[in-house]
Amino acid sequence: MSTTDALLASLAPRVGDTYFTSDWLEIDREHLEKFAWSTYLDPEHVDLTTSHNNPLGGDLVDGFLLLSLLLYFKFKHAPRFSEQQWGFNYGLNKVRFTAPVMLGQRLRLRSTITAVVPRGDGALVTTDNVLDVEGQVKPAMVAEWLSLWYDGGNA
Repeated sequence: MSTTDALLASLAPRVGDTYFTSDWLEIDREHLEKFAWSTYLDPEHVDLTTSHNNPLGGDLVDGFLLLSLLLYFKFKHAPRFSEQQWGFNYGLNKVRFTAPVMLGQRLRLRSTITAVVPRGDGALVTTDNVLDVEGQVKPAMVAEWLSLWYDGGNA
């Protein structure tokens, strides 16, 4: 069996299954400030008056910071089905920021494998990702994420 066939055989039965549920992560000011700096959202580069005047205030966590947390949660909590498994970010089909997140709130990610499609020497894997806010019914974000997965030396 080729490494591609082995990869598909290990992933296909997991469609519809929970890929992982992360631990809770508290969003802190230090990371929010570093995110703002790294995306040029600081007073040196842009006028953020409008942003700071929003009804929720300056402690509102930017949606793109929430989106970037997909990578953190995946690297920290996602299982690997093989020691040789690796992948590439292929993009997002749909992202919605459904509830505000404020500094100090705790978040966790629930990820479900929704599709596995053969693609070249690997598989295009789609996951549905729900970013929960502790103590709230409505999630902060939902995102459909695609990744190209490979096993072994295939590229």
